[in-house]
This record gives sequence, structure tokens and C-alpha cells, in this order.
Amino acid sequence: MTIGFDCATKLTEKMARDLKGAGFEYAARYLGSSWKSFDKKEAEIIQKAGIKLISIFQKSANKLSYFTEKQGITDGKDAEKWAKAVDQPEGTAIYFAVDCDITGKQMANIQTYLSAVKKQLPSYKVGIYGSYAVMYAMKNDADYFWQTYAWSRGEVAPFIHMYQHENNIIIEGVNIDRNRIMQSPGHWGAAEAVQTSKYTVQQETGAFLTAADAKSGKNKKGTVKPGTYAIFNTSQGMINVTKVEGKPGSWINPHHETIHIVSSGETLTKIAKTYSTTIQAIQAKNPQIKNINLIYVGQVIKI
Repeated sequence: MTIGFDCATKLTEKMARDLKGAGFEYAARYLGSSWKSFDKKEAEIIQKAGIKLISIFQKSANKLSYFTEKQGITDGKDAEKWAKAVDQPEGTAIYFAVDCDITGKQMANIQTYLSAVKKQLPSYKVGIYGSYAVMYAMKNDADYFWQTYAWSRGEVAPFIHMYQHENNIIIEGVNIDRNRIMQSPGHWGAAEAVQTSKYTVQQETGAFLTAADAKSGKNKKGTVKPGTYAIFNTSQGMINVTKVEGKPGSWINPHHETIHIVSSGETLTKIAKTYSTTIQAIQAKNPQIKNINLIYVGQVIKI
């Protein structure tokens, strides 16, 4: 298993070297000019130690009122500026945090914010950090996905790039959060990494000629069978998988599950009717639903 960490500590050469020795392959650090952000020198230290660097942009993002179009415009502009200040390569990812429990109709605020961010960030891919519900709600709005166990109620989305599973532990004298790396996460040097990254197809899925076709589900050219493939490229949240590294293959949509986020006033009966299925079928797909009369706003239900 490939592991990484995120932290607010400015890393020295010894810290980076020791963390690499502890088995960490990726470090997620903050862009900006605050006490917790990294500069060009630290970026060089991290990469010299053999650790891949992942950029985070977060000012606050710990309450719903933060997520507005105006704030998205400001954050997008600032992220672009600070990424260039540390020589972050274009085309790599910058992750924006949703560091609170967002549910139901509140997701519209996040979409508004993220849309504004993307318009101000032409040089970089946009990543999103947040709960399981946030991952699914933003799956068509972001390029990269970093899920935290917080507020996720034990669920893990199948298409994420990173999974933060433990907070505030001390490793080699540094306070870090642990992360599992699930797919190539848009780190610095991502273009090289994409060609050697692997992706496991869990169930037979549609094969498409372009990313746009895979996203829309149109012009299917065949199927991709279960197995482990090399990743040739990624775009629009879609993945080009191939059996021959360095050679284009087929575009697939990794978000093959249909999910429903419960809104106020909805019942399981109403949801089942919406998707032309049964309550029993939904329960079979969601074993956490023990009582069909007990579902909550913001709950993510697989269909």
C-alpha cells in the first residue's frame, strides 16, 4: 500500500528524510504565506528526499458560510499566484478543502464555490478534500478527490485519489495526518507518474474513444473487463486505461455507481420509486440501512 501524509509543519531536510525512511511516498502541504505554508526551498527539500509533493489551498473552509462565489474567485486567483511562486508545474493538482460536515442542499454552496475557483485557475487541475458525501456531490465538478474519514460515516468512495484515515499522530517528531494513496493524486511530476500508475477495474464497464464520451455515456465502443491496467491519461474525471504502458487505451468512467444524496422530506419509498427499484434492492446495496424509516438528510445511498 502506498502511503502519504499531510501536515502544517514546515519540513526540514532531516524531517523529510526521516519521513521518507518511515515509508511515506507523498507529502501534502499548504500553498500561501501563512505559518503552515511551504516555500520554494521546502519544495526542493521534499523532492530531494524522494517524496512527491501535493499542493493544498485552504484559508478557513470550516463552515458553510465560507463557500460563496466571491470567496471562490478570491481563492482561485490566490492559489494560481502561490502555485507559480513555488514553481509548481502546470497541469498538476491543487486541493481545496471542505473541512466541515456538509449535507443535502448545502452542496449547492460547494458547487458554486468550486465553479468560481476553476474559472480563476487556468493552469492547474482542481482537487477537492472532504467527506464521502462531498466526494459524490462534486464528482463531476473536480478533477481529483481526497476523502477524509471525518463525517464519512464509515463509507469510502471507490473513485477517490487519496483517503485520509488518521489525524494528529507523531511520526519522526512531526505531527501528521495519514493518507492512503488510491490513484495518482495529481502530485508534482504527475505527467510522468500517470504513465506508470495503475488502476483496478472492479467490474466490467463501458469503453469509450474520448473522455467526453465516457463522461456522457455516449458512443460506447466496447467494454473494459475487470483487472489491473496502466493509466495512460486522465481528463474531466475520466481515466484512459491500457494494458500496454505508454500506449493509449480506452476511456472509462470510474464513477460507475449511481448514488443518491438524501434531501429533506425524502423517504426510502420515494427514492426507490424515483430510480424504478425496490426498497429491498436499496437495502441490499446499503447494509448500513437497518431500519427503512431511518434515513437522514445528506446520507449517501447507493442505487
